[in-house]
Amino acid sequence: MTSPKDVRDVHLPVTIESQTEVFRGFRKMDVIEYVEDGSGLRAKRELVEGRHAVAVVVFDPQLEKLIMIRQFRLGAQLGTGHGFTCEIVAGLIDEGEEPIDSAKRELTEETGLVAKRIKPLCQFLTTPGLTSEVIHLFYAEVDASNMARSAGMRDETEQTFPFLLTYDEAMEAVDQNAIFNGIVMLGLMWFSRHRDKLGQ
Repeated sequence: MTSPKDVRDVHLPVTIESQTEVFRGFRKMDVIEYVEDGSGLRAKRELVEGRHAVAVVVFDPQLEKLIMIRQFRLGAQLGTGHGFTCEIVAGLIDEGEEPIDSAKRELTEETGLVAKRIKPLCQFLTTPGLTSEVIHLFYAEVDASNMARSAGMRDETEQTFPFLLTYDEAMEAVDQNAIFNGIVMLGLMWFSRHRDKLGQ
């Protein structure tokens, strides 16, 4: 029986019996055969190798507005038909880069803004049955009084459109399931639960 204090992810010893790369492009996919050491359960899985990434909840305390972006996502287009998505700042961590430095860089690349204050919130998995990707979630405060209408790294085929919205507008979008992206939903819900402390 699991007690509340035991509700946490823990290590389970497994032995990787084989790992074969079957595709390499923007991401790498391996076929992995493994056995759970304790139970002897054997399984074979296809796993997308996920680099660590960052996501940033961005807020202007003077304007009392959140900053989000719009950009096109092919997966969203194919999955829901709504590919021009509302998102929080996010991106992959570069080789040798610390997560907080990546968060600052992505913030500037995707919104044109500079963090006046930034702090880590949590880490989470996106789809652990499919990929090993881990997201490092941050909170950043900015001055968005002269925010650009578009940003992004064109050499990375990225075009972003920053916009301002109130806390109520953001949470209404979550409540109405007008946003499908789980990273965005988690980031906004974390902000909702902790926003009084984040400003301190």
